[in-house]
Amino acid sequence: MTTGRAPSAATASAIALAALAMPLVYGLAAFHGVWRPFINPPVFAHAVLNTLANLAVMVSATRLGGRLDQRLSGVFARALGAHGVLALIMLVSRNYYSIPMLLTGVPASLLLGGAVVLIRQQASRPRVGVLGPWSPELEAPALGCEPITDPGASIRPYDLLLVAFPGEPPPELAAVVSRALLSGKRVRHVTDYLEEVHGVVAIAHFDLDHLPEGGLTSYRSAKRLIDIAASVVLLPLALPVILLAAVGVLLTMGRPMFFAQSRVGQGARTFNILKIRTMRAAAPAGPQIATAVKDDRITPYGRWLRRSHIDELPQLWNVLVGEMSLVGPRPEQPVLAETYAREEPAFAYRQLVRPGITGWAQVRAGYAADLAETRVKLAYDLFYLKNFSLGLDVQVCLRTVWTLLSGGGSR
Repeated sequence: MTTGRAPSAATASAIALAALAMPLVYGLAAFHGVWRPFINPPVFAHAVLNTLANLAVMVSATRLGGRLDQRLSGVFARALGAHGVLALIMLVSRNYYSIPMLLTGVPASLLLGGAVVLIRQQASRPRVGVLGPWSPELEAPALGCEPITDPGASIRPYDLLLVAFPGEPPPELAAVVSRALLSGKRVRHVTDYLEEVHGVVAIAHFDLDHLPEGGLTSYRSAKRLIDIAASVVLLPLALPVILLAAVGVLLTMGRPMFFAQSRVGQGARTFNILKIRTMRAAAPAGPQIATAVKDDRITPYGRWLRRSHIDELPQLWNVLVGEMSLVGPRPEQPVLAETYAREEPAFAYRQLVRPGITGWAQVRAGYAADLAETRVKLAYDLFYLKNFSLGLDVQVCLRTVWTLLSGGGSR
């Protein structure tokens, strides 16, 4: 959470570095990867204009507030806006423009703007005052929470005030809240703040009224277009890896190299999820049980496929045909889904959206093998539903990349 403070030295350095480096990047893009000095003024002018668009996105990113996913959504909107205006100006003015430069500009702004957001995320911690009962979960240094015990104390040093009373605060503290609101301070309930910081909701307190104001449909159509575009791009790149991995299965485990398993998707509809086989051939025909830590059904080669998540690549086809999304709750087997929903009715809310190859619960809590672990993941899935947005999907994808690089999140 940022507080709108002035850009830090690290942010200023990143902006200065981008100002120097991006014209060179655009030069390489214009000449298809071959560096040539900018002897052509129109080419140089176009590179400078694209760089200015990048810098505009970076500077505007320093003023973004809210959760990380909200700020990433802001970067996305500003990148599209800045480069869209630039492309329109170039077309209307009939000046020189380079298609490779234009295509490089938006991804560059997304990366640079996202870098600014992440730098400020690490460098800018709000000072938070707490009105009401103190609890141990507020003691984490990263939260920046401090108890306010004196109603007459100045609230100016605080960026945010939290109300920790379950009901109406005492009159003397209610006066502090009123004073904070009149002075423009942000005031929130402590449970909302902790939910935002930890990315998880309390299952017992979740209600469908907590879903986004425009409903899940407000982002669902755009999300589907993104899924189609991404799977069309990624499937050809993933196909050679899938084939090589399948040959490895053939040599180490024999046939079949792939398997399809029934899973529950959006609207409780079942579909067959596609995976490269990682277990012994008899395993898919056995009872429907969740994969446990050090599951002896997994072969050594299959364990490596799971650790690298290569076994999940065939699910890009499930995404392309609309059975899954790149990001969403992990689909469960029908018997397990029915059991979990019977024990925890809120589990059925996961079926409001398409299941995903990766998701907020996967990158935050890993896999689940029993009801207790499933409840932990469900709290993260409900947070995803409550904050269903492009920005949260971007954050999930970034965390997924880190999980892949670190080799975590597999069983």
